[in-house]
Amino acid sequence: MNLRRFFQIYAVAGLLALAVFWAFYSQRLLKKLEEETLFRSNLYASYIRSLASPETQMLLENILFEEIVSQIDFPVVITDADGNPQSFRNVPDRDTLPEAIPEFIEKLDREHEPIPIRAVIPTFDPETADTTGTDTLTLSILHYGLPASWTMLQYFPLIQISFIVLFVILGFVFIFASSRREQERLWVALARETAHQLGTPVSSLLGWSELIRPKLDEEASREIGIDLERIKGILDRFARIGDKPRLEPHEIEPIIKSTVDFMQRRAPSRIKITGEVDKNLRLLIDPTLISWTLENLIRNSIDAIGRKQGSIIVQGKQAEKSGHYEITVTDTGPGIQTKHAGDIFRTGFSSKKHGWGIGLALSRRVIEQIHHGKLKVKSSKPGKTVLSILLKI
Repeated sequence: MNLRRFFQIYAVAGLLALAVFWAFYSQRLLKKLEEETLFRSNLYASYIRSLASPETQMLLENILFEEIVSQIDFPVVITDADGNPQSFRNVPDRDTLPEAIPEFIEKLDREHEPIPIRAVIPTFDPETADTTGTDTLTLSILHYGLPASWTMLQYFPLIQISFIVLFVILGFVFIFASSRREQERLWVALARETAHQLGTPVSSLLGWSELIRPKLDEEASREIGIDLERIKGILDRFARIGDKPRLEPHEIEPIIKSTVDFMQRRAPSRIKITGEVDKNLRLLIDPTLISWTLENLIRNSIDAIGRKQGSIIVQGKQAEKSGHYEITVTDTGPGIQTKHAGDIFRTGFSSKKHGWGIGLALSRRVIEQIHHGKLKVKSSKPGKTVLSILLKI
């Protein structure tokens, strides 16, 4: 296990352990706070109950109001035995209205069972006036809730865990984005270095082709010149990868037609390549890069068909129900394997034995990052695979 992998696992495990500890500790605090609230409520009820004893009334009043009542920070409502409100404390203003306080009392009772305040009174024999026993009389009922701090602590673990999960997600996104940017920088550097190294010999070949032109067959000389100019154009595209794009209005039909014609002349005779343009539009594009992308998709289709007879259709049309122009490349190859469907545009992935995994990755970069379009596999099955390019109109 490498150091980076170990650090990732260690960081995630540590954060999760910390989250569990915080949640457990917060629950302990909540329990303690609830027990304290119950204690205060019982103490408050005991005071009111003691009011029936005149001997201790003054003393208890002083103790209660100085030490307890003044420090109460949770809602309290006292009602008579029939449920009619008598007094309240720490109740929101909106709930003190006559029509609102019964509902507020019900809310408090759902949180905690109300505490009845009872007094023990002696019973007398009406004939002898002697004490015959005692009776319990309910004086009032105390309804209480929880302080605002309890509610804050109740949601505190969830807030903590949410922040930790967000932190972990952002960490993975950062790592993934950094890795992706590093790969992109590597391939951009490789493409530009390739263009730089091949630029000089290609320029020399162009010069030599002019010198030997009179000695060659006219058609062969023309095709050699076309191929060399094409190579020069390809090197120009690779050299411009990573630069600010030069998007200008261009008609799309000539680009599709010329690219198809060029690839047909260089494709095996067993493979027929045709171009169909239902509607020609002017799009804001870089024609050189669009042509290179089409060449790349057609070349992949040729490789997919292999040594069999087959056909490739490049079709341009306005996409249905969208503001895009769609170019599809359809081939009669064996289709894309299901396990490779999500990887074919990933840098470095190739289903070919000696493939580099650069072409489709760079093609997607050209379409999506430079032209702000979309390159995707529209459908794939044995005998028909359709790749789709969507460009904004």
